[in-house]
Amino acid sequence: MSYAFWAAFDVKRVFLGFVGVLASVLWTCGILWPFSVLKFIEVSPSIVFASFLMPPMEGASNTLSIFTGAVTSGSWKVYLPLALIVFGLLGIWSIVGGAITRIASLEYARGAKVGLVDSVKYSTKKFWSYFWGPMAPLVGVLFFVLLNAAGGIIGQIKFLEVFIALGFPIILVFSFLILFVGIIGAVGSGLMFPTISAEGSDAFDAMSRAYSYVLSRPLGFIVYCASAAVYGAVCLFIVITGVSLLINTSFVTVGMGMGEKLQGIVTAVGLFTHPSSLSADDSFVVQGKVFLGSLGSKTLVFTAIVLIFYIFLIKAVVWAVGAAFIGSAQSVLYLLMRKDVDGTEVEDVYTEERETDFVIPPQQPPESPPEPAPPEEPKEQEKPSPEGETEPS
Repeated sequence: MSYAFWAAFDVKRVFLGFVGVLASVLWTCGILWPFSVLKFIEVSPSIVFASFLMPPMEGASNTLSIFTGAVTSGSWKVYLPLALIVFGLLGIWSIVGGAITRIASLEYARGAKVGLVDSVKYSTKKFWSYFWGPMAPLVGVLFFVLLNAAGGIIGQIKFLEVFIALGFPIILVFSFLILFVGIIGAVGSGLMFPTISAEGSDAFDAMSRAYSYVLSRPLGFIVYCASAAVYGAVCLFIVITGVSLLINTSFVTVGMGMGEKLQGIVTAVGLFTHPSSLSADDSFVVQGKVFLGSLGSKTLVFTAIVLIFYIFLIKAVVWAVGAAFIGSAQSVLYLLMRKDVDGTEVEDVYTEERETDFVIPPQQPPESPPEPAPPEEPKEQEKPSPEGETEPS
């Protein structure tokens, strides 16, 4: 997994991750805004924005808690925006993640240098395969959930409650399939994008390989994932530490000349980057207005807003590096698992005609020089005979 560590800092992959992160934040906030205004949901775009500006682990935990609360709410008013967000994010990362894993697969397997445009063209061409790969397990889970829910609807009818008791073994089977399809699908979902990137196949092949590899070599899969987690933690620590030193050094050095005026700006900025509390009543926005208003000058307010924007972009770079690492690590994990389970060599990766110029072919042993031909024997000279005929000398 050391390859994935260094690949996380590759300019092309970080740029793709940066675009994906920005598109994801804009899409999520754009969906939440109208539904929060209509009071369908209690989560506002400001809460998502604040979670994004938190330290990565804290922000990820806060986002996960919001997502879990939405899934377990049981309200169609929550499920509608949630479905739109999930479909949109999956569409964004089908292109971005597909391009990252395509670059990683060819580079790790063959030492190829694939251009940014070619990788995006490939992921766009295979968009629906990337999209439906992770979606297929979710569709399977929803199918068996609906079957159990249909049984519950029958149980609401008077005198038909008995069918719930009689059919409970079937319900248990459906519940097992919900857990099996959902858990294995979630665990093996990281192998689906690399499957399409390395094999040039479709969503069905991606799903079948993901389930097969996880179930065939569970211990090897866990070991590879643990190795990737260690390298990922080190990578994330280095990036977060570097970004924190960069921002703090900038504030400290500028503060030497700007004095207390900068301290007020930093306080306002700190409300957005390290919010003390978040709730559904938009306290984040209310407190932000109070702090920005306390600066007392429009130029200071403008400065604080611009600094928040810059910090937002820097945070996006941190998440972009994480996306580049995850895509590269998934590609390495897939190629190694494929070799362990199927015996396919790592170098065996699908390429298209326009990519052949970028692929470095495997080296072959030099051919031995041809053996020299034996020297020809000199021909015998002929002498004329007395009768005018020639005869050999």
